[in-house]
Amino acid sequence: MASSHYKRRKRSMVRNLWVYRRLVAVAIVLGLMLWFVLTNNEQVNIAFPFGLGTFQSTTGLVILLSSLVGSLVTALTMTLIWAIRRGRADRDDLPADPPGKSPILDELPPPDYAAKTGDGIARDAPWT
Repeated sequence: MASSHYKRRKRSMVRNLWVYRRLVAVAIVLGLMLWFVLTNNEQVNIAFPFGLGTFQSTTGLVILLSSLVGSLVTALTMTLIWAIRRGRADRDDLPADPPGKSPILDELPPPDYAAKTGDGIARDAPWT
């Protein structure tokens, strides 16, 4: 049986905004973009190089589209650079030593290392 003293918590607008913060942030950014496009409504003509055509639009849309194209070109360039670096790193990791010798095995302790060590901390350790 439920307690009669239990009160249901009222919904908080601040809590709802925190839960939906990403949605609120996207709405703010889209609102700013719409405001930017509407305030920059001068007509412009864009002529593409090599006779590829012309495009007529407003300055707000042209600026937004050019920033979008710049972001895409940057993303593609960075992806290409990372792929080239990864390819070079993989090529540099190939062993340059003869097949019988491995630099990793040279760094390992000898097989009887555990038999030569003592049990636990030595009694004559400087901190005891």
